[in-house]
Amino acid sequence: MDHIRLSRMLSDETGESTLRVMDKVGIDRKVILIIDWGIGLGDPVKSIRDIHQEILGICSRFPDRLVGFAGVDPRRRDAAALIEWAFDTLGARGLKLHPTTGWSLADEATHHVVTLAAVRRLPVLVHIGKTLDILTDEHCQPATLAELAGAFPDTNFIAGHSGFDAWRVFAKQPSLPPNVLFDISGWQELDARDPMQMRRDLTSLLAAFPGRVAFGTDSPFFSYNLPAAESRWLASVLDVVEGLESAASVLCCPLFLG
Repeated sequence: MDHIRLSRMLSDETGESTLRVMDKVGIDRKVILIIDWGIGLGDPVKSIRDIHQEILGICSRFPDRLVGFAGVDPRRRDAAALIEWAFDTLGARGLKLHPTTGWSLADEATHHVVTLAAVRRLPVLVHIGKTLDILTDEHCQPATLAELAGAFPDTNFIAGHSGFDAWRVFAKQPSLPPNVLFDISGWQELDARDPMQMRRDLTSLLAAFPGRVAFGTDSPFFSYNLPAAESRWLASVLDVVEGLESAASVLCCPLFLG
């Protein structure tokens, strides 16, 4: 697949392509997450402020379908001002943290931006587990998220990807704060590699944390905005959920995290 074609498949300048795929596969709502890797990997052509304005602007056009989360590297000098603007002016309804470029969830700057979400009673989604080889998972471990969640007991924290394989570490923690929730975005890779293992892991995750697990896709990664790929993933998850005795209670919320 050439670079131009791949870029086109991963892009959606208006949100309408995303909505068409959602309609075709039966997904009602998606959470759109903004990631800030600029300090670690170099800023893109557009500033992080421009990115927020464009992404959250698209979400505001479809408020019943697309839910936008702000995202910032807390080391930015204007991180707090950016997040306040995203929440109060652009309508962001949550915060995404991706501490894979060298900053910690325990940093004072991180606590400051989380406080901005907490006082507005907005959720915080944190990437947990491995990602690209050029990034680090040193600060994306279950223990660090549990410590952060303990410092903000009235705020819901979502362990992005459930930490992938690290979901087992969460399950072994005897005093995991009850405000830690989970999503299964990105688990398509496991489903493609070993479908039976994915089903066993998802069944165990749901059993360990009933009512605290949300569906997720990580689109357009893994699916490339293709309805067939999204449908396969949704069918795989529903097959597991519908096989459980109390299927109605195992998923924690109706939001489909994208």
